[in-house]
Amino acid sequence: MRDWRKDDIARLIAVETAADGLFAQHGYPHIAEAPPREPSQLHKLLIVKDVVVAADENDGACGFALAGDIGDCCWLYQIAVHPAHGRKGLGTALLHAVLRRGLTRGKRYAALSTFRRVPYNAPFYEKHGFHELPLDQAPADLAGQFEMEVPPDVDRLDRVLMRRRLTVEWTDAG
Repeated sequence: MRDWRKDDIARLIAVETAADGLFAQHGYPHIAEAPPREPSQLHKLLIVKDVVVAADENDGACGFALAGDIGDCCWLYQIAVHPAHGRKGLGTALLHAVLRRGLTRGKRYAALSTFRRVPYNAPFYEKHGFHELPLDQAPADLAGQFEMEVPPDVDRLDRVLMRRRLTVEWTDAG
C-alpha cells in the first residue's frame, strides 16, 4: 500500500472503469456502461481525499481506496480493485489501511454507503465488522451523504448505510 502519485491517474481510471464493469453482472448495467472519469476530474478528487493505492509487482496501481472525514467518521467513498487482481486480498488490505488512517485521525467510526446485495459490497463490509445503520437513526451528515451517493436510476432501497466502530484495539484481523 502506498500514497497516490500524479503518474497513477491513468491507471486509477482504468482500475475504476474495469471494477465498475462488474456491476453489469449484478443488475446495474448502467454503472458498468458509464464513461470513465476525466483525468482532471479524478485529480481534483485525489488532492482532497485520503487515498491509498494498492500496487502490483511493478509498482503500478491495481487498486485504490478514497476516504475522507464526515463528523466523527472516516467515510469510505470508494474501494476499487482491477478484476485482474481481484480475489487476492487487495480490497481487504485497502479497507484496513483506510481504517487505520481513520483511527490515527481520531475518528470514532468508519462509515460508507454501498449496494445491499452486490457480493463485494455490503456482504464484504459485514465480514469486516460493518453493520447497517438505519437512516432514521443516522446522524444527519451521514444520512445526507448516503442520499448524495445513491446513483441515478438506482432504487435507494438497493443501497445501505453501514458503520463500524474504530477502537485502539482494532487490528488487521478486525
